[in-house]
Amino acid sequence: MALFTKIIDKPLPLKPLFITSIVVSFLFILLGLVGQLVLPPEIPLFYGLPKNSEQLAPSLFIVIPSLISLLITVINAVISINIDGIYLKKALAFASISVCLLSAIATYKIIFLVGSI
Repeated sequence: MALFTKIIDKPLPLKPLFITSIVVSFLFILLGLVGQLVLPPEIPLFYGLPKNSEQLAPSLFIVIPSLISLLITVINAVISINIDGIYLKKALAFASISVCLLSAIATYKIIFLVGSI
């Protein structure tokens, strides 16, 4: 419990970038859930796998990229609070926003290419 209060007492550096990343991740989680209405039962999500059938996943899995980006943002924010170097804090903040934007682009492209919109 003492570690948790120690983390809370310190200010979050580059707070607007972390907040933007969290908000965009939540918006694309909601977009993925609403996108269930127009998506087929299976979507191509795992493009790195060799066969077409292995690339398919249930359409609910469209929220996975945004959930992973949200997890990375939270981890980077906690690390950013506890380190001292300003360069590392900036690198973590920009890495969070980059991962968030890339996952948002992936979710957007899958929904609008595969969905019947």
